Amino acid sequence: MKKTLVAVAAMAAVTGAMADATIYGAIDQTYNTAKTTVGGVVTNSKTGFGAYQDGQSLLGVKGSEDLGNGMKASYLYEFGLQTETTAAPTNRQSFVGLSGGFGSIRIGKQYSQAFNNSAAADPGGATGAPGALYLIAMTGYDGTEHPLRQDRGIQYDLPSFVPGMNITLTKVLGNVNSAATNSTSNTETNGVKTGDGTGFAISYASGPFYAGYTTDSVNNTAINAGTTDDVTPLANTVVAASSTSKNKINTTTLTYDLGMAKVSYNTGKMSIAGQALSSTMFGVTVPMGAISLIASSSTGKLDTTSTDLTLKGSQYGVNYAMSKRTTAYWHTGTTTINTVGSTVQKKVNGYGLGLLHNF
Repeated sequence: MKKTLVAVAAMAAVTGAMADATIYGAIDQTYNTAKTTVGGVVTNSKTGFGAYQDGQSLLGVKGSEDLGNGMKASYLYEFGLQTETTAAPTNRQSFVGLSGGFGSIRIGKQYSQAFNNSAAADPGGATGAPGALYLIAMTGYDGTEHPLRQDRGIQYDLPSFVPGMNITLTKVLGNVNSAATNSTSNTETNGVKTGDGTGFAISYASGPFYAGYTTDSVNNTAINAGTTDDVTPLANTVVAASSTSKNKINTTTLTYDLGMAKVSYNTGKMSIAGQALSSTMFGVTVPMGAISLIASSSTGKLDTTSTDLTLKGSQYGVNYAMSKRTTAYWHTGTTTINTVGSTVQKKVNGYGLGLLHNF
């Protein structure tokens, strides 16, 4: 349950004004295991605690203020928590925004529209088990979180002209001045600022139907795809950054809730100068009272000047809603990778048994 606190900090002390803040979060603890085999030989095996269902335990605070004349200010600050270790909290999201008749704008670190659109098709909820190979689950364009989340991002939602339709424009400022003068940091190449990008997203939802499309173009950034023995087991950098060719990212999602089952489809492609990583995923969620059965099947393909790979993934699991806020679950999956021209197959499989509580 979300708790509402009355904040009477500095502003209240000076102006007498009072503001509401909502604290929320999630604690996700999972016993999980993952095993990597290459040519049938085990090369890596991991067992321990982590987070699957929500991706990471978190703690956040958010709120809004009515400015009058139909305008509202809002903010959100969300930390990622490693509850099974003593690791320091991380910044998941932190943005401030304005909304009104002009639409809404958010400035700061936030989830990308590409991720939101792709995750809408994942019956596993963007979890940690192997096998969900939709594009955004296995790639990053600068070696950090992108395009899962975008630092220094500006997202503008246009006013709704058609019921159910949303249009969002995105601008990301990847490089910033690093000194008190106007000199720029050394990540600017030939006048191109690394990580600068623009994006466009459009979605339509009506009753049980959802359709979404996103496209982004980012300067001088590589295509990264997980780590060697992770649940996204590709070499870290699969296509090098180019100062002359942009990294282009496209995603398309369709979902339909039939009542007895919700079906989903997602396809995505990330490309630089003709070299590309692409994926397709089909998913289904079957509700059975407090129990939900989930399953997905994914394929992927990497085409580069040096390597061609084909990927297959499957993921399935069971979620048991013990209450509106507490879920027990079991998720498992398998990813296989084949190098074109080679008979040696790489496979990662694993499972997670966990408990998630939202508050």
